[in-house]
Amino acid sequence: MNKGILTRLFICLSAASLCLFSYLEKQNELTQLRLYVPKLVKEIRSINEENTRLQYEVEQFESPDNMIRLVRDSRFAHLKHPLNKEVITLSEGLALDYPSTQTKETLLFKPKYTLAVGAN
Repeated sequence: MNKGILTRLFICLSAASLCLFSYLEKQNELTQLRLYVPKLVKEIRSINEENTRLQYEVEQFESPDNMIRLVRDSRFAHLKHPLNKEVITLSEGLALDYPSTQTKETLLFKPKYTLAVGAN
């Protein structure tokens, strides 16, 4: 009789300790994530600052004053502005109408060896 009670008590204590261990493990994971979030926020902030700085550099480079200065530079004298008849434009959905080259390649694939599947 005492053996059955001790077995039940051991099973209940094992289940309770397993639940407690699982709860503590989840709390540890949550604490690690809480420690990681500020680092991630700091990294995102620095990336946004770098993006802002790079955007400013791009705007400075593409400014009309800089473009005029580059046009007058002898290193870029060989470049020319294309005429309207030299510019080709495609409508947005036109490229989707043509079959891709990938599907043509898969259709043209022929195996080197033939394998017999059945005896008939």
